[in-house]
Amino acid sequence: MYQSRDNTLTRQDMIDKSYKMLTKEEIQKTLSGTTITAKYFFNNSWYKAMTNSFADGTIEGQNNVASYNKGRWQVNEDDSLSLEWDGSWEDWSAFAYKVGDEIMFFDITTGLWRTTFSLIEAGTLATEI
Repeated sequence: MYQSRDNTLTRQDMIDKSYKMLTKEEIQKTLSGTTITAKYFFNNSWYKAMTNSFADGTIEGQNNVASYNKGRWQVNEDDSLSLEWDGSWEDWSAFAYKVGDEIMFFDITTGLWRTTFSLIEAGTLATEI
């Protein structure tokens, strides 16, 4: 929905526009047994990643520059999502907001945009981009 402006948005923007914050249950359902396509902005560049997310709390994915990583996900009591990667990908915790057909995540500490899940598909798919 916001496309290239995502990286300028804040959690307060979501609150001001009355977007719905996802609950713990909604986030768990989103990440249990799905393949997620996401976009994020890092070091002044846009990236796309595909991640397989499993019901046991593990994840694995690859981005559009062929960086592959494994890790873990967890939904916290405050309804935030935490991702912890085993390699060089950045760990983060964020609140999720439904915006159109996408889910946008905002850092729990800074309130700044972290990533957007642009597509969520059932099952495990190839993560080659």
